[in-house]
Amino acid sequence: MDDDNLIMLHGWGMNSFVFDPLQRQLTVRDMLLPALPGYPGSPWQLQFDFERQLERMAADLPPGQLLGWSLGGTYAIELAARYPHKFSALTLVACNPCFVAGEGWRCAVEASVFDAFGEALAGDRARALRRFIALQMQGEAQGRALSRSLWEGLAEAGVPDSAALGFGLELLRNHDARPALGRVSQPITLVLGQLDALVPFALIKQIADVAPAIRVESVAGAAHALIFSHPSQVAALL
Repeated sequence: MDDDNLIMLHGWGMNSFVFDPLQRQLTVRDMLLPALPGYPGSPWQLQFDFERQLERMAADLPPGQLLGWSLGGTYAIELAARYPHKFSALTLVACNPCFVAGEGWRCAVEASVFDAFGEALAGDRARALRRFIALQMQGEAQGRALSRSLWEGLAEAGVPDSAALGFGLELLRNHDARPALGRVSQPITLVLGQLDALVPFALIKQIADVAPAIRVESVAGAAHALIFSHPSQVAALL
């Protein structure tokens, strides 16, 4: 297995541009940044449910280590659990195995957060995505400038397919990857931003109930998009 491959999966509404600052800090020889289904560079397949998407991604990706940020972490968890002989390690950044709070799982956000973005998407997609970027930077010292820079880079690549965005919101709202995370046998690292408005820092207290061997790290002063706002700190932890 070629462990030198680092496969980085982006989050909802984003694309590989969000990894640019982190890429410049890493010394990994081979970094791959595939687009999630329905994002620029990866056509949306209406007939593909989540299982079919995972099968296609596993077939297309080379062996290596997985790094999933936000929604990309949901894909990374499921891929690592299903294909342990192909993916040698799992790193989750600002990812909750269950993004929505429920009974016995309060270290998450309310479903209304994603419902609101679903309603916003029905109107102006670009405006909804800009609001989402602002939420990702909430609490950052340079949040406004970072949000503008991230939006400009993302907009240059093009807005994702609307059906893919709707699918991703449903995944964030309804998919529970805790069972899959509990089955992952590879080394697991979780990196959290202490100011994250989408993945509460309280997750650090409960994640070991799901994956007892997980290594948890955090970045002070960082919000959800810490791979963009705090690349040197994240790279050091990796």
